[in-house]
Amino acid sequence: DLTHSTDDPAERRTRMREVKQLVGELRVKTLHFMPGEHDAALDDGLAFREIFGPTHYTFDHRGVHFIVLDNVSDPHAAIGEAQLAWLEADLKRQRSDAPIVVFTHRPLFDLYPQWDWATRDGAQAIALLMPHPNVTVFYGHIHQEHHHMTGHIAHHAAKSLIFALPQPGAAPKRLPLPWDPAAPYRGLGFRGVDVRDAPPAETLTEYPVQGQG
Repeated sequence: DLTHSTDDPAERRTRMREVKQLVGELRVKTLHFMPGEHDAALDDGLAFREIFGPTHYTFDHRGVHFIVLDNVSDPHAAIGEAQLAWLEADLKRQRSDAPIVVFTHRPLFDLYPQWDWATRDGAQAIALLMPHPNVTVFYGHIHQEHHHMTGHIAHHAAKSLIFALPQPGAAPKRLPLPWDPAAPYRGLGFRGVDVRDAPPAETLTEYPVQGQG
């Protein structure tokens, strides 16, 4: 009559291994992983690192420098001094006009701190990125499409493939939008991004989830 599941360490690792196995069947050459708070906040990212690798890192692809930031392993929603120092050192190695794409789970700016839609030291990360004119940030966490500018830096969030959330402050609490059986996929979707390095630019294409309930 009653089932209760706790997110114990063994269960978390089992879930992550299953995900890694599933995505490993995709016909893509290289996969890069980044945690959300449900993957890393309860154990400082330990299980994620064991199974997927580092929670923050960089890579280069076709002339674009990609930076993956971790603002979820810290349960207080911070990047942390050590990672900020690492980011500063990495940026110093890039040419000033390098095209840079940043991936982060929480928004780096204060979108709606009352709902945990912010990063406590995100302003410090943005300050480090500001000297570079060609920076774009992609983030998640809010389960909806959103676009924001901090100076010349564009921040983009895409819709989610699972429950949609209300717009910031549009509801008393941060709860999933009520499910509508007549439109079961309303508010859900994903994004395609085409990035070119000369001149630096991104083209965003939004795809709604389609189908019948």
